[in-house]
Amino acid sequence: MTAPKFVGKAKLTKQGQVTLPNEARQDLDIEVNSEIFWYELGDNLIAVKELVNPKDLGVKLRGRK
Repeated sequence: MTAPKFVGKAKLTKQGQVTLPNEARQDLDIEVNSEIFWYELGDNLIAVKELVNPKDLGVKLRGRK
């Protein structure tokens, strides 16, 4: 499993919007108009590039298929 990498922080606006840090966009090849999918996992909010079955999210986070 790859170690977590800190790529920046974002501030939530009054409209509930956040800006994805530039380093994350570059590292993950996320371009303008890309969709990001959000999941709650305990007290964590997880953002992923591809839609994942919530039942498989834990497996995906551990780096296994």
